[in-house]
Amino acid sequence: MKAVLALLSCLVASTVSAPKNDLTCSICVDVVTDIDNFLTSDTTEQEIVEFVEQICSALGAILPDLEATCKALVESQLPAIIEGLVEGNLNPQEVCNSILACP
Repeated sequence: MKAVLALLSCLVASTVSAPKNDLTCSICVDVVTDIDNFLTSDTTEQEIVEFVEQICSALGAILPDLEATCKALVESQLPAIIEGLVEGNLNPQEVCNSILACP
């Protein structure tokens, strides 16, 4: 779980402050892979949302502006990520391509 926190933190920071690049893409793939693993376990979608929102709150403690940005990203992208993995049967790379996290 700590790895997911660190990776998502980096993803959010990269998305907010830098253009799309291989690092952002790699981090996205890692995070989406973790979300995919959550989905194949007994974790509910609400538990995933709550976990990611906790990450946003932690980011807000570091940089207050990041919390709102992170929550906006969660609201706009997390449902698409979950839908792509579950209904679209996409792999993490395809999901990151579809949400424009990869160049």
